[in-house]
Amino acid sequence: MVPHRKRILIPTDGSDNILAAISVALEMAKITRAAVTALSVNDVSAYAPTGKYAAPDAVSSLYQECMNAVNRVVDEGRKMGVDVEPLVTNGNPTKAIVDASREYDLIVMGTAARTGVSLLLLGSVAQKVIRFSSCPVLVVGSAHPGELKCRRILIPTDGNDNTWPAVRYGLEVARAFNAEVTALSVSSAKSSLFSPGGGVEHFPPGVCRKAVEYVANEGRKFGVVVKPAIVPGSPANEILRASGEHDLIVMGTNGRTGLEYLRLGSVAEKTIRHARCPVLVVRSDETLFYKGLLES
Repeated sequence: MVPHRKRILIPTDGSDNILAAISVALEMAKITRAAVTALSVNDVSAYAPTGKYAAPDAVSSLYQECMNAVNRVVDEGRKMGVDVEPLVTNGNPTKAIVDASREYDLIVMGTAARTGVSLLLLGSVAQKVIRFSSCPVLVVGSAHPGELKCRRILIPTDGNDNTWPAVRYGLEVARAFNAEVTALSVSSAKSSLFSPGGGVEHFPPGVCRKAVEYVANEGRKFGVVVKPAIVPGSPANEILRASGEHDLIVMGTNGRTGLEYLRLGSVAEKTIRHARCPVLVVRSDETLFYKGLLES
């Protein structure tokens, strides 16, 4: 049987703010020999009040902007020796990306919309894609230099079962790139949006120790060196602080019910918005993009 070729989806609106994401995605595709599709969504809702989307209008200015956006990725791919399939569709951008995610192994996206405002600050496209995507999502901030580096990977964990797929995914990435891993657990008392009355949950050192030991034990199975780190403080602040010393953060979510990390959605959201390195978000039921990569 012919092995499945990995597929990467790059959503683009043509803005300069997502150039870093494009560069990282193309370099990753070159290393992993993945197929790449550049997707731009012609959001015709402004002139389609009925909510029905007709076939792409090749003469409209919006459609031409979308074509220019995907062709820009094609051109960048050609420079790097990576073939890119251009794809322009009509519809709602969020729905189009989420629907397309079923056919891909990884989405690599930036944090800028046509308005120049962060998608995550808008609270719409990127958040919903991360929540509902059928595959992992790698978010690359516009300030990132666009160079793919995976020498040091940070895997935050609180020992929750929902983080285990992200742990294994992160270890697969580490093995593929021969990277070191830091397993970070934050010992703290924190307000929980999910506890009755917004009460306080405690993560004592013992819980944190078991969480990082699990990552270390799994790392040995993958042949990956894992450095355990337990620190006191605010989970989001400590993850962000550590992000400056790492090339990639791999973290989990609670699946289609919404963003969850350390049982506090704002931690994941704050990390994705403000981390100093790209953040790879893995839903609790994701399959592994890098599984078998070293044997391919």
